[in-house]
Amino acid sequence: MGKLSPTYIVEDGVIPRNLLPEVLDKVMDIGLKYGLTICNVFHAGDGNLHPLILYDFRKEGDEKRATQAGHEILKICIESGGTVSGEHGIGYEKRELMPFQFDKDSLDIMLKIKKLFDPKFLLNPKKIFPDSKWLCVN
Repeated sequence: MGKLSPTYIVEDGVIPRNLLPEVLDKVMDIGLKYGLTICNVFHAGDGNLHPLILYDFRKEGDEKRATQAGHEILKICIESGGTVSGEHGIGYEKRELMPFQFDKDSLDIMLKIKKLFDPKFLLNPKKIFPDSKWLCVN
């Protein structure tokens, strides 16, 4: 990848395996829409997609376009019946996408479980829950 582009974003979504050709077509359309090259690496056997969105950090706006393209790709994964993460977690990059996959009640339950095991929110702070308003769960 380093020979193709100075920087890239690796996404991590999951889709139903039978939709792989359809989703890959949509991923490539997103690359065209944003004027970015996307190389697709995936585990076809289990539906894990790892689109590599190539961009140049030295060009104004490239990183923002790459991030937007990545979010669109992950939304397509959700719309296809998949998830925003298969094996690499949510982290800072994908936490804003959680409400596209889970409703508020589900997120609240997840937060209650986290609070049970981590009442002071010391472990991986702000890495999965997109909004601090959820931190007021009783």
